[in-house]
Amino acid sequence: MDIKTDSKHKIAEEFFQKASEGLYKPEEDVVAYSVCKNAFYAAKNYLISFLEEQGIENSEDDSLEELLNKCRSVNDKFADLHLSPMYHPTDTEDVWMNVDAASDYVKMAENTRQVILKK
Repeated sequence: MDIKTDSKHKIAEEFFQKASEGLYKPEEDVVAYSVCKNAFYAAKNYLISFLEEQGIENSEDDSLEELLNKCRSVNDKFADLHLSPMYHPTDTEDVWMNVDAASDYVKMAENTRQVILKK
């Protein structure tokens, strides 16, 4: 399966686009919660797409941390990927209201995207 044609990868790309577009509006128009949520789901779907390409079972209920650990066990290119601020999104909804956090989340999603696309 080619990761660029994988449905989870396409979903991740859509979430990433929404997060990026949401972040680069004038600051008074940025909805930080929405940007963070979209970036989180982009990162999660990128990891799922990689695991599916590798033939590794996973569940939609797997946490981001679990997915990243599975990716790390398969390929060391994930060793330096830092996503811990995203690990507990339900515990951090107040943080998601911050434009700086939104920017950080988009950067983490972009880093995940870059790791996934490296061959």
